[in-house]
Amino acid sequence: MNAPYNQDVLAAAEACFAQASQLLYCEPDAEVVAEQVAERPFQNAPFGMDDADVREGMALMDAWCVAAAADEAGFDERVAALRREWLRLFVGAGTPDAPSWESFYRDPNSQLFSARTLEVRERYRRHGLQIERLYAEPDDHLGLMLGFVGHLIGLEAEALAVGDGAAAGEAADEQESFLVEHVLPWLAAWRYRVDAHASSDYFRGAGAFVFGLCARYAQRFGVAFDREGQVFKRK
Repeated sequence: MNAPYNQDVLAAAEACFAQASQLLYCEPDAEVVAEQVAERPFQNAPFGMDDADVREGMALMDAWCVAAAADEAGFDERVAALRREWLRLFVGAGTPDAPSWESFYRDPNSQLFSARTLEVRERYRRHGLQIERLYAEPDDHLGLMLGFVGHLIGLEAEALAVGDGAAAGEAADEQESFLVEHVLPWLAAWRYRVDAHASSDYFRGAGAFVFGLCARYAQRFGVAFDREGQVFKRK
C-alpha cells in the first residue's frame, strides 16, 4: 500500500525529515540555537501536525525556545547544557544513554558495524551517497537514516515534477522498505530511552517529534504503531 502524495506534501515531509536528522546528528550550535530561539520554528511542523507525538514534540521544543528567549543572560549556559545533554544521550563516553544506532538495538551484544550497518551503507551507495566519516562511525545512525529518507522523498518529488511516475514509485517503494526494515523495528525502544534520560524539553521534544514523524509518514505505506504491543504493524 502506497498512498500517493503530491509534490507539496512531499516537500513538507522532506523538510521535516531533514530537521529531524539535524536534531539528532548535529551537536547543538550556538548560532543555530539562537536562530531557533528568535524564529521559533517549532511552533508548527509543515508535515505531521495531525499526529499527537509530533504535536507534543514541537510544543516541548518550542517551550524550551520561549524559556531561552526569556533568559538572555543565561543563553550561553543553556546552549552548553544542550551540548552536554546531546553528547550524553547520543554520543556518550562509553555507551550513550539513548544510543541511536540500529545495530545497538537489533544485533547480539549490541554489536556496532554489523551486517545491518553494511546493509544500510549499501542502500546509501546505491543512491551515490556515502557518509563523511566512513569506517569511523556506523552508517546506521538514526540521524543519518532520517536524512536518507528525506533524500528519497526528494527524489520522489523530483520524479513527479517531470512526470516520471515509474521513478516516483520506485523512490516511494525504497522509502517504505528502508523504514520498515531499518528504522521502525527499534524506534519505540529508542524513544523510550530518550524519554527516560533526556533532561531538557528540547531533547525530550526531539524524541517525541522524531518518533511521531516516522510513525505518521509510515501510515502512507499502511504501517501503524500498535501502542499496546509497542511495535509497528501492517494495518
